[in-house]
Amino acid sequence: MATATKPNHTAPRGDAFERVTELNEQFLDAARKAGVQYVDSYEKAVDRAIEFERKVAGATQQEWLKGLLDAQIDLTREFTDAYAKTARGLLK
Repeated sequence: MATATKPNHTAPRGDAFERVTELNEQFLDAARKAGVQYVDSYEKAVDRAIEFERKVAGATQQEWLKGLLDAQIDLTREFTDAYAKTARGLLK
């Protein structure tokens, strides 16, 4: 009866682990970059909406409406800044 020799898989497994680790790091880096781009795009979209609200507030003759729009703008800006800061902190 022939004796079977066990193949030595130590080196290939180590190489495969290193390749998987490298691919994981590349994936995480790409995900972080995409996340940062999303946050940047979100901030730009909110800035455009705020600019529109400012134009509406400036065009209105009603002081109560102007006050309401200014409060909405301030609240939106504060929320967006907090969201963006937190998201960027998590993406580091």
